[in-house]
Amino acid sequence: MINYYNSYEMEVEGTYIISIQGNEVSEKLTKQCIESCEKVGQPNVRLFPAFDATNSPVKVQDHDLGKPIGELGTIKVPEFIQGQGFLNFLRLRRSDLLMTQIACFLTHYSLWCMCLEKDRPILILEHDAVMVKKYTLHKYYNNIVYLGGEEQIQGTMRADANIPPHASDHKGLDRFICRAHAYSIDPAIAKNLVSYAINHGIITTADAMMRCDMFGIVQDGVYAYDKPHGLSTIAVNGKAGLPYLVYNSYD
Repeated sequence: MINYYNSYEMEVEGTYIISIQGNEVSEKLTKQCIESCEKVGQPNVRLFPAFDATNSPVKVQDHDLGKPIGELGTIKVPEFIQGQGFLNFLRLRRSDLLMTQIACFLTHYSLWCMCLEKDRPILILEHDAVMVKKYTLHKYYNNIVYLGGEEQIQGTMRADANIPPHASDHKGLDRFICRAHAYSIDPAIAKNLVSYAINHGIITTADAMMRCDMFGIVQDGVYAYDKPHGLSTIAVNGKAGLPYLVYNSYD
């Protein structure tokens, strides 16, 4: 039976840890994330296999009429997502994104779609997230709830930084979520994220798309932060494990 009505159930359905299977860096960080969830008693924790381009042979193709430009390579699609129709709704609209950034976007996009399918709020954790307090209720309808960042744990927020969920700055033009390592969404905001992605295509990274002038972003305490140990699975020229940048590289 089809449900035609909006859902206002705000209890978090599940916690999904994004993990790249078979990737040493990701599996090390995932273990840390799982242990932190167990420590605080976070319920319904599940691994979400990520799209993977970390070991893709990459070549960079210059402009040629009618041909793709930018990084060209392959992205491994998780088995349980293969053949899903929603993957065909997206098109790449920017030539300077890295293959690993595109894979990361597809992973977050798939979770937004899953939130719509489940019709319940979900908690999304990247593998470098560390939970410090249990989070079970998405209190803010049609909003992204940012769960915290390492600057707040360490007390190193810049004095001139905007409120934490909007602290990432694109050359003074856009303010967006301060990295997408730990946040929750409900079906209402998931619908808006998916709609925007389909309409505009992949035009930037997942976190930079979550701009505060287009999507509501709130924070209600520090529930998690990112602890990457100086590692990243974003790869340049097919080489992952790059030094981690606290402030977004768009600055």
